[in-house]
Amino acid sequence: MKKIIVFIFACIINFCAQGQLKNNDMTGLVKSLANGIHGKKFSGEEIKKIVNGIITDPELYNDFWKNFLDLAFVKDSKKFNFLRDLNIKFKPFQAEDTSVTGLGFSYDFKFDFAKYTENKSRISQDLGFTANGNVAFKKKLNPNDFLESKFHYTLSFFKGGVIENTDTAVFILLNDLEDKLASLKDMQSPEAMALREEFGRHLVLTDQYYYSVAPKFALESNQDFTKKQFTPGVIIGFGAKGWNTKSTLSKLNVLDYPFALLRLLTGTDRKFTPYGSTLPAIQLAFDYVIPTGDAVRKQLVNNSDPFPRFKFEAGFRTFISRIRKENIFFNADFRYYNELNAKDVIKNADLATQTYFVMALQSTTGMYVSYANGKLPFDARKDEVYSIGFNYKF
Repeated sequence: MKKIIVFIFACIINFCAQGQLKNNDMTGLVKSLANGIHGKKFSGEEIKKIVNGIITDPELYNDFWKNFLDLAFVKDSKKFNFLRDLNIKFKPFQAEDTSVTGLGFSYDFKFDFAKYTENKSRISQDLGFTANGNVAFKKKLNPNDFLESKFHYTLSFFKGGVIENTDTAVFILLNDLEDKLASLKDMQSPEAMALREEFGRHLVLTDQYYYSVAPKFALESNQDFTKKQFTPGVIIGFGAKGWNTKSTLSKLNVLDYPFALLRLLTGTDRKFTPYGSTLPAIQLAFDYVIPTGDAVRKQLVNNSDPFPRFKFEAGFRTFISRIRKENIFFNADFRYYNELNAKDVIKNADLATQTYFVMALQSTTGMYVSYANGKLPFDARKDEVYSIGFNYKF
């Protein structure tokens, strides 16, 4: 894994050099430290510690990655367009039972091809591939050692979410406001903000409901693939959006009440306004899990037979406030896995169920603070993980 990462970053640095990107010269830094800075000369061991501190800093790699993508899209945007679907975040990892910290990254990749049809209700067909997980360069430091990659076909049905007022004058006004917004260069200017606010006052949508069915084929594994399992199954999704802040759905969104209070206190909203548009999205999954190479499970039940599994997941995201040019959001995700009809030996080993919860504060520029608690499939124990850093999505 280390050799692969070194090779990737060698390619990135070479690409950046071709683009005349200026970065710190590590060799020059080492020479300066050896020759002395402000009258102090550093020993070989001190220099080694300084350099190791730099190359294990996740922000160094986040900066390289951002600069690489900036140059890539300028030089040959078509060739690197697929990277716009990749969300990658370099961060430190630390196991619960050690003070040692190591470098690693999390990734989230999603590629979809969608087709929409509209009649009395809207139908969406979506074919795609998603992959996400956490990778620590020192595997033993990885507290969330779970990777998932899946192909899926999703059929979604939408009802509602249309303009309540069918007055022609309203449509003309909305079109005029859109034209004015399109002519502005700075979408964060006071003029743009005022136009968007006026647009929102006149664009009153009905409540929207949707559900989806998604057959899928997935591979779950730990980062070195010593444990893996294929999980063909089906995912059923449900959701509702109360686009009108005065609707019943908005009032029922109690999860948004604390954030509605924050928006009121910070002056983001003029009055206490829960958002019905941020109601949690829910997924129910029924999987037929086919274990491969899971030595722990084989030792416990003396076989690697497939088994049925139920998964529940709920995701929530809402807007908190605007600080200068930064929009701050709160994200949360809860997952529950349960092996159906699990044997007693599996239950006693605490492998029949897993729960995992993660929440994060994130800004539009990528700065984030997150907290995770629980365990995922393949995790030996429950962990608490704190993270802070920058997240780049292009």
